[in-house]
Amino acid sequence: MSDNPGIPLPVRIATLGLACLPMLYMGLWSAMIIGSFSGLWHPRLGDLDIGTAILRSDPIEIIGFASMSVCWLAGLVCLVLNRRAAILALGLACLIHLVVWLKITDGQYYSGQFGLIVILIEMLAITLAHFTTRGRRLI
Repeated sequence: MSDNPGIPLPVRIATLGLACLPMLYMGLWSAMIIGSFSGLWHPRLGDLDIGTAILRSDPIEIIGFASMSVCWLAGLVCLVLNRRAAILALGLACLIHLVVWLKITDGQYYSGQFGLIVILIEMLAITLAHFTTRGRRLI
C-alpha cells in the first residue's frame, strides 16, 4: 500500500484482512469442486452430500464461481498495490457471487445463510477498500 497519510495503518491492515476472509470461503469451495470433479475427494457435511450436489450443478454455476474467485483475487492484488481498480474488481466479484448465490438458492435466502454472510463481508470489505484506495478519512 502507498504512503497515504490520510489512512491509518491499522485501517489498511483491517481492510486487507477483511478482504482476505472471502478467499478462505472461495478456497474451500474450490477444493471441494476440484476434488469432486477429479474424484480425489467427495465432500460430505453430516448427511448432506455436497460432492453429488457439485457434480449435478449447472456448468454456469461453476463458471460463475471461477470468475468470482479470479475477480476477487485480482481485487486483492490491486488493493495491495493501492490501485483504484481494486474497487471495480471486488465489486464485480461480489456481484457475480450474488447472482450465482441467487441461482443456486433459487432466491430462497434462508437456504443459503452462510453465502449471504460472506456476501455481506465482501460488501463491507469493498466499502473499506473504497476509503483506503481513495485516501479519504473514515467518517
